[in-house]
Amino acid sequence: MLGNKRRLIIGLAFNKLADLLASAKTTLPALLISLGAPSWMVMWLVPIRESGALLPQALIGVYLRKKSARHHVWRLGMAIQISAICTMLAAALVTEGSVAGLIILASLVFLSLGRSASSLTVKDMEADVSQKGERGKLVGLASTASGVMTLCAAVPLVYFKEELEGYSVFILLASSALAFCITLFLMFSIKTHVEIEKSQNKSLFNWRFDNTVYRFVFVRGLFVHSALVAPYFMLESSQNAQSLLPFYLAAQALASMLSSFLWGKIADKSARFTLQLSGGLALIACIGLLAMQPESLWMSAGLFFILSIAHAGVRTGRKTYSLDIKDGQDRTELVGFSNTAIGLILLGFGGLYAIVSSFIDFSVVYIMAAMLAVAICTTLMLPKEK
Repeated sequence: MLGNKRRLIIGLAFNKLADLLASAKTTLPALLISLGAPSWMVMWLVPIRESGALLPQALIGVYLRKKSARHHVWRLGMAIQISAICTMLAAALVTEGSVAGLIILASLVFLSLGRSASSLTVKDMEADVSQKGERGKLVGLASTASGVMTLCAAVPLVYFKEELEGYSVFILLASSALAFCITLFLMFSIKTHVEIEKSQNKSLFNWRFDNTVYRFVFVRGLFVHSALVAPYFMLESSQNAQSLLPFYLAAQALASMLSSFLWGKIADKSARFTLQLSGGLALIACIGLLAMQPESLWMSAGLFFILSIAHAGVRTGRKTYSLDIKDGQDRTELVGFSNTAIGLILLGFGGLYAIVSSFIDFSVVYIMAAMLAVAICTTLMLPKEK
């Protein structure tokens, strides 16, 4: 069991590293811009990545009702993600313009689908390998390790940006594919069997959830603003986006490295308090962006660093809460249902802000900051973990 725990921690670290290196908020926009893809394609990256990874999880959760061996689905999801990243890299090397953009967007759809299957089933692997009271620390250790590795990748891009100009995005994509392969190799031997219900009478939407689950989905739906606001830190900066890329990547990695283990320990004490504290930090970062309107590259990266610390806390808090309030298949269906709901909420908020931004003469970050304040208050609706 100890060996599996180590494999899980290291594997999760490489998986998170792969996600960071192929981020739809930093790396992929820079890739499409460098290939001369239309701007509207760049705008679709985050919605496809975030919603595509969440929306299918309810259906996958229903499929898993009859599947005890969850590790098979996880392996398939990882293989799909590796194939998608390799397709993106091939498209970037041999095509350009709209053709490259379309291939990369299509690959991103498959990447998100693979992530959807892996993200849902890895919760069962985490819960099987670790006990309540140490799951937050496990997630935190993995995030800290991935932060160290991402920082090691980002620092050379900062110091040798002139020499590596034109190649940095390709290096990041290739490194992401390699990290996914290492994850699959390390965790391939971990097998998880979940006890399934014998009854076949459950319909597709017969969730049988209690009020706690719906409250959790509502609160988590408001906390998506810690992710939605991230692109605006780059958009509202006076610096060139490609110049900011290595600095933002380094800031995100440093934030993960310094904060994730601490967030994990706090989440093991109270996941609800973790959401409150991290939400407050995200709100501070937004206020700083609005108040200072940073023109300095370092100041912009510093505010993004604070936001990244906050977002790491939000992710750790909601993951730990979902692991602790349900068990077995109920936990699988909770994660699937809540993630599908969050995918719809992300699309809703994304469309709303796209419409609203064309009618208002002030930054939409003001609205997002207000929503974060409301999110912090609504955590009081959540019962404390048992």
